Amino acid sequence: PSNDGQRLLEEMLSFRQQLIQDAQAEPSKLIRWLYENQGVRRFDASNRLFLILIDLSNFFDSWKLKRAKPLLDSVITRYLDDAYSSPGRSLEFTWEGTDYKIVSDAIIIIKPRG
Repeated sequence: PSNDGQRLLEEMLSFRQQLIQDAQAEPSKLIRWLYENQGVRRFDASNRLFLILIDLSNFFDSWKLKRAKPLLDSVITRYLDDAYSSPGRSLEFTWEGTDYKIVSDAIIIIKPRG
């Protein structure tokens, strides 16, 4: 790619890496965003446990990690083993002008590069 193209790719990668770091540091923001940006047909204010799958080698292939059973098992088991008697985060969000209270959490599963 040209210098401009290379710079754009680097900026995009940096932006994505920052999103991942932010989600790991403060998952509540991501969880709230996921609730507030649901489609009308899929709206539900039920308590949820989100699995966030990230393939650092190829972000577009992240959805394929749903088949990576050993990776999923280890991270989910670690989350459940570390969970308190009442896991999750109490959060509030607004959807179409109505406020909701939920208990939710996110497990961020990252497949490293290579």
